[in-house]
Amino acid sequence: MRKIGLLSLLLATILISGCWDRNEINEYAFWIGTALDLTEEGVLQKSAQIAVPAEFKGRGGGSQHRANIVLTTTGSSIVDLEQQIQDKLPRKVFLGHRRSIFIGEKLARKGIIDIMDQFTRNTDTRMRTDIFVVNHGKGSDVLKINSPFNQFSAIVAVDQDRYCRLGDSALRDVLLDVGRDGIRPAMPMVETSPNNELEKDKIIEVKSVAIFNRRLQMVGEVSGRESLELFWVKGVLKNQFISLETGEGSVSLFETNLRKTVRTEFEGNKLKVYVKLEGTGRILENNTNIDISVTSERVPLERKLNEMKAKQVEATIKKVQQQFGQDVFGFGEEVHREHPYRWKEIKNRWDQLFPAAEVSVTVKLKIQNTGAIGRRVPGIGDRK
Repeated sequence: MRKIGLLSLLLATILISGCWDRNEINEYAFWIGTALDLTEEGVLQKSAQIAVPAEFKGRGGGSQHRANIVLTTTGSSIVDLEQQIQDKLPRKVFLGHRRSIFIGEKLARKGIIDIMDQFTRNTDTRMRTDIFVVNHGKGSDVLKINSPFNQFSAIVAVDQDRYCRLGDSALRDVLLDVGRDGIRPAMPMVETSPNNELEKDKIIEVKSVAIFNRRLQMVGEVSGRESLELFWVKGVLKNQFISLETGEGSVSLFETNLRKTVRTEFEGNKLKVYVKLEGTGRILENNTNIDISVTSERVPLERKLNEMKAKQVEATIKKVQQQFGQDVFGFGEEVHREHPYRWKEIKNRWDQLFPAAEVSVTVKLKIQNTGAIGRRVPGIGDRK
């Protein structure tokens, strides 16, 4: 009977609810976004977007009352700045819900290797936190945006990155690239410069990629189509829209299941890299008289599409090689995998060898869905 009593008592303690660390939820200040910048005097500046529970409860995006406050401090280290922010709050800061980190371009170009060191050591840091560089601006500018779509601009940037098709680049991905010899980090860039007064302080754009060297200094950027191609070769891009001019009109496709294969070989001391890009797609718009449902007309269109994309991707790779000299594609990792003994000899000189590598690109995009109508609808767009 005594054993049964002890067992019952043990089961009762398991069913008792409670907070294991003795901190209630209303004792925390939830840290949603971080901004890191350099002041005009060159001092490190840290800003935090902190949730205000009384304001965001039950309110939608675009409310006149901000659901957050932005606190800014300056100092010599990340830990010191975090403590200064804690000193301004009546609750204990909690980093477990942080969604994004924004780095001002000025700080990015100076170098962020010391900042990344802190992120690797702080056990409260989520590795899935998205990280961005702010193009021609400061990280704190993004935190201050009052978006009509969400109460927290730090979350808006994450969603925007997901739907702009550049790929989901998290802190974890950057840290993995930093720790490898055969690849250099790249981060999406956000912009906060609206085209008109209606968009002022409300719109975030993600359309560029920042390129970093081994010392984690930003050395340049690519934007638009080139940024998509960069992430495709890297293996991050999953889908994209493509338009092809045929001479008699344009054809637009949505390509999915994007894949990449990289093979490397040495001819003497000359490194050759062979990149194969694949994908499948569907026709979204056909402004030509080509009947894409007919194989004899579709195959030449696919061939022309693949030749066009191969030339564009090769031009993007050559631009990165010649202008920035940083292997953000990960070709060095393929050399490491395929030629491990040769890699030991060249890995310390990879930044000098990468620009001279000869890169050939083959694209194989297949049109699997031509839509309900093969040829353009008669009468629409016909020339008179």
